[in-house]
Amino acid sequence: MNNSLVDLYGKFYPGLLEEAKTLKHSAAFPLLIKVSDQYVNSDIKVMIVGQETDKWYGRLNDTERSIETLMDGYHNYLFKISPNGKARTSRPFWNMKNFEYFESKFKIEGKSASFIWNNISKIGNHGSGRPAADIRRLEKSHFNVIKSEVEIVKPDIIIFTTGSRDGYIKDHFGKNTKFIPKLHYSDGSLIEKSVNMVAEVKLEHFPEICSVRVEHPNRRSIDNGIVLHILNQCWNDMKTQES
Repeated sequence: MNNSLVDLYGKFYPGLLEEAKTLKHSAAFPLLIKVSDQYVNSDIKVMIVGQETDKWYGRLNDTERSIETLMDGYHNYLFKISPNGKARTSRPFWNMKNFEYFESKFKIEGKSASFIWNNISKIGNHGSGRPAADIRRLEKSHFNVIKSEVEIVKPDIIIFTTGSRDGYIKDHFGKNTKFIPKLHYSDGSLIEKSVNMVAEVKLEHFPEICSVRVEHPNRRSIDNGIVLHILNQCWNDMKTQES
């Protein structure tokens, strides 16, 4: 998997570095995935997707970093070795509000599970907040890799903790991707307006992946236990359909 990821990134990276010099806004380096042997050999592979990584590894516009350096940085950070020495669990995405919760609570009897992370925006600002328009255009034109990453690392489950960025998900996973409300009134009818809080996601190009989208952990108004229940239900339904 890692060799395939290096090959994928290598197709885009030189052009990305050159084009980044024309940006008006300062961009961070792209988030490049590196998987562990534990992930490769696990029974259930889970990808948790955030929004973007601010200030990741410096300023893309005028600094050089190798693909291997960025992949190693991802790997080290995932295993709690932060580039700046700050424990990743101090951030809402990583602690029990989100990543650590699902990593510790999602269990399928007799199956091993391993978790990686990604961002729906591979390139963030060299600052904070939603990527600037020219940075997003740069990613679309010169580093549109998320669909290929998923094809390589083959997650069984994707948890999008991306909040209101359903349009970004459709950009990467197909315009016919569907977001289905899962909360019900007491009479059993669906609460259509609850789709913004939590939804099952039917990915156009990956119908075999069990997927859920929930609010960003900073704004989450629904208990993680409910999200976990919906995730387990999605997984059980998928396995039933396969059998």
